[in-house]
Amino acid sequence: MQLSNDQLANIAHDYYISKLNIAEISAKYSLSRYLIDKALGDAEKTGIVQITIKEGAKRNTGLEKLFRQQFGLKEAFILKKLETKNQDSEKIVSFAAEQIQSYMQSSKNVGITWGTTMLDIINSFTEVKNDDLTFVQLVGYPLQGNGRKNPLESVAAAQCGGHFRALPAPLYSSNPDLVQLIKKEPFYERLDDLYNHMDLLVASLGTLQAFEEESFLHQKYESLLFKNIRHSNISGMIFGRPYDHEGHFFSSITDKIIGISDQQIIKTPVRFVVVNDRFKSEALLGALNSGIITHLVTNESIAERVLQLQEEGFN
Repeated sequence: MQLSNDQLANIAHDYYISKLNIAEISAKYSLSRYLIDKALGDAEKTGIVQITIKEGAKRNTGLEKLFRQQFGLKEAFILKKLETKNQDSEKIVSFAAEQIQSYMQSSKNVGITWGTTMLDIINSFTEVKNDDLTFVQLVGYPLQGNGRKNPLESVAAAQCGGHFRALPAPLYSSNPDLVQLIKKEPFYERLDDLYNHMDLLVASLGTLQAFEEESFLHQKYESLLFKNIRHSNISGMIFGRPYDHEGHFFSSITDKIIGISDQQIIKTPVRFVVVNDRFKSEALLGALNSGIITHLVTNESIAERVLQLQEEGFN
């Protein structure tokens, strides 16, 4: 007896969704148990039923231990590779969201940055209600930047039921005096108090290439910021700060940044960095060398590339 696709779908719905057993379905449709069992198998074969099993992320504990020892990390979460890059990226994001949210349970002030990876992480947070949690904008933002660089504190607060504090200012100022004047404003004094009491920072890494793709930053600020810096010496950027391959930050740029200070960043006990792009391996190596990262989430492909670059003496 050949059942139609609609009949297969109805039987599958009764079994998987309504939780009827085979005997009950057999009685309902006046079909033998053999035909019901066969119908369930046919529903899978034809794609009417698609079964997905959500497995926990598999981790490379050997690489994790090596990264903790070699780069002084408190925790390293290095996931094993999956079949495709998209699967790798999605798993890193979902795993990172789970780990970060577990740290948020014992946090009051959480600082986050911008970017596609950061937005994906926030969207992967489990919706909760936490009135004691405040998301804090750590640095200003490119006023003419694209949507990927919009502040995300309000989005995170809405997802997690907390509060947020915005920093209504540009990321960089061509006039260091303006930076100091802004820091004397009442709204900034409130932020500065939060910066002194941060529990958790979450960031992804930027690159000089991404900076240059922002036409406004490229045209108006690149010559100002990198006037005496060779572009080939810049490994990556974090919290608006560029650094070299050995992890040294360029102090000439620090006084042009509006937001959290170097000292306040280092004072924060948990500093999570999430990297799900193999093209950011060089940026990751520099950031690891800087000591700014305490907790890392990435996968073994990126981690192995970082070790390869280190072995080659990348410079």
